[in-house]
Amino acid sequence: MNNSNKFLMFFSAFAFLAFAAVSCWSTTESLFLTLENAQIPKFVFWIAVIGLFVLSSYFTMLMFNSLGGEDYVEHRKLKFSIGLIGFLVTWLCFSMPTNAHTFFYKQMAKKTAVTELKHIDNELETLTDTTTYIQKYMDEWNNYEAKVKMALDQLKQEIDNPQRFGFGPEAEAKLAAIEDLFNLKTGTITRRGTRNTSKQERNQVCQYYDNVVKEQLEVKAQQHATKIRTFITNFQVKIDEVKPIRREINVVLKELDDPQYDREDVLKKARQIIDRSYAMLESSFGNQYQPDAKIYRSDRLTKVTKVWGDYFTGRFKETDYTLWYWILLSIIVDLAAFAFFDIAVREHNKNNWMSNF
Repeated sequence: MNNSNKFLMFFSAFAFLAFAAVSCWSTTESLFLTLENAQIPKFVFWIAVIGLFVLSSYFTMLMFNSLGGEDYVEHRKLKFSIGLIGFLVTWLCFSMPTNAHTFFYKQMAKKTAVTELKHIDNELETLTDTTTYIQKYMDEWNNYEAKVKMALDQLKQEIDNPQRFGFGPEAEAKLAAIEDLFNLKTGTITRRGTRNTSKQERNQVCQYYDNVVKEQLEVKAQQHATKIRTFITNFQVKIDEVKPIRREINVVLKELDDPQYDREDVLKKARQIIDRSYAMLESSFGNQYQPDAKIYRSDRLTKVTKVWGDYFTGRFKETDYTLWYWILLSIIVDLAAFAFFDIAVREHNKNNWMSNF
């Protein structure tokens, strides 16, 4: 065995181990993240991944060897088919997707969590601002009051209509509309002005209905004020529920920027807070909270299947996330490992053959 062949064999073996370590680490991280709720020890993933990577390397070598045109290879087509199928199953369907997922996660995890936490904190602040809700109640009252006054004006115009003196069907319909606005049964308000032949008499009838409507509006205003007070009292409970989780959000945001904390532990803590926050938004605020499609979910980022699903369905177009160069990197890492594995084995076999002479 000459020194150059020996160096090539050891160099290739070392290079294979280096690239294989990166690939196995990234695959293990991806599976551990995807199945983090399963509470499976990480060393279990390491054992399975290393075994699978060695198997994938073997399939690759089998495929490469069967392509060697100068040497005789027994059952060349069968070995190539087995190698190709095994390579596609172990690498294309398993190793490469998980590798790209881990690289992508390591780049985007902090950014995704920070963006999502700030978004949730802002939503909680907005949804617990009583000013917005009180203004909504006031707008509702102003619109209601405007409808009542418009209906009253129409009634008075009809009463004062010189072409139809008296309280006829048209005036009756308009007064019934006012009763409906006050949630009163038809006929509750006493009818006045069956003749209305003089201007003075018509003015008196209009003043009468002015007073009736004013009294009913005062009753409704008191009911509306009571409704607002009740809302504020009940809403204070929601505000008290939101305060602790907002404090947790701000604590974890600071921890994400502090290098003394373990990043993965903080990210996992952030995902737990995010899950509880969304549950609170849905249960406490219902349709008042509308999710933002541009905010990518941290719980999706941890799952290899969801990341690839979002990639193929164009979900990342709504964000500034890019996956393709991590796909390219994972391909380079794995193919380099497989190539060096094949070279190392070839040199080892060649050196053993030469040592027999």
